[in-house]
Amino acid sequence: MRVDSEVKRKLSDAIDSRREETVNFLRKLVQTPSVTGSEGKCARLCYDKIRHIGLEADMWEIDVDQMRKHPAYNDVISYPPSDFPLTYANRPNVAGVYHSQGRGKSIILNGHMDVVTPEPLSKWTRDPWGGEVEGNRLYGRGAIDMKSGIAAMIIAIQTILELGLKPEGDVIIECVIDEEAGVGNGTLASLLRGYRADACIVTEATELAICNSMRAGLYWRITVEGKASHGIEKWKGVDAIQLGSKLLDSLKFLEASLSSTESHPLYQEYPILVPVTPDKIRAGRWKGMVAPECVIEGYFEPLPGKPIEEWEQVFTNYVMNVSKHDAWLHENPPKVEFTERYSGYELDSNSPFVQALKESYQAIKGGQPKIMGADGGNDSWIRSIYGASSTVTFGPSGANAHGADEFVSIDDVLATEKILALAILEWCGYKSPTT
Repeated sequence: MRVDSEVKRKLSDAIDSRREETVNFLRKLVQTPSVTGSEGKCARLCYDKIRHIGLEADMWEIDVDQMRKHPAYNDVISYPPSDFPLTYANRPNVAGVYHSQGRGKSIILNGHMDVVTPEPLSKWTRDPWGGEVEGNRLYGRGAIDMKSGIAAMIIAIQTILELGLKPEGDVIIECVIDEEAGVGNGTLASLLRGYRADACIVTEATELAICNSMRAGLYWRITVEGKASHGIEKWKGVDAIQLGSKLLDSLKFLEASLSSTESHPLYQEYPILVPVTPDKIRAGRWKGMVAPECVIEGYFEPLPGKPIEEWEQVFTNYVMNVSKHDAWLHENPPKVEFTERYSGYELDSNSPFVQALKESYQAIKGGQPKIMGADGGNDSWIRSIYGASSTVTFGPSGANAHGADEFVSIDDVLATEKILALAILEWCGYKSPTT
């Protein structure tokens, strides 16, 4: 449904007029620490806001036993840097629903409340929980990843309702936990609670690009067994650290090979097409002792289009083939495990939902939006693959996600609100106060 030009103008003006309200709400979100495992206070803040704007609000703790039965569940044991076991107590999901009286298509707006640790704090020049505003930037952990997306989607539907506009399809706001650790567990729990829609926008930061695809993701662990000995007789041992470093070094060739032989039109802008990223290594048991074991962990992000099991085999085969070139590893092959996984997906760039979002972008920003694959994994795969929703990732710009001095562009947060609001009306249809 085409949105009337007068409605577009009113939406844009109304969102501009509540810039301060947007900033204040986003500051409250950033000032409420919610590192994965401690999202409870942030969930209450989102719940209260959703209820305040007139949506039917729902807040519930995840039933992990129910989730374990689903093939998309990732069994997250702990989360760095604490390595304390994770539970789902006092970590509720939040949803808000606008129930339409019409027969229009429905939409979900999805964002995750959890953030990564701000450590090391010494690298920050600002308080990571301060929500400090400087010019067009709002700083703090979660500012871009992704509390700005949460603020934008809530303010967007608030503005629609306060203007007396009535979407003809249901609109669902979804604020979930466990994206940074479980890559989908929170959204999976919402799906299993019954929240479904024809389309979904995950409001992760995309610099206002429309991302209608996502790479797959595999968290891998390689365990290399050596042979312990005293350091004064190191020739009697086999150093697992040196063996592990051979495999570690070889992974850059896997990345280079796949990035040159694989291709996908939505990912051509990225300098590395298929990232292979080691992110943890541990080895050694005692000083002066030849290390008997080396464990390397990391992240493999292959392109969409193949079953995740095929990519597991590609990675495993590569590690095993490299091992054949070392006499010890040939006889004592490393162990390869996959501890978490999520599947990639792609929505047709010419689909009605992409076109609706594209038209909404053009009405606010002018010109053509970028249409490309998402840079990094997020919860969109759950909604696309298991929720049967036409799903895109779309949100503001900023920098330093997962790093020091993370920030978001306030202007882009408002642009996101405007585009989301128009997209809701374009997709769902609507009635204005005069009809």
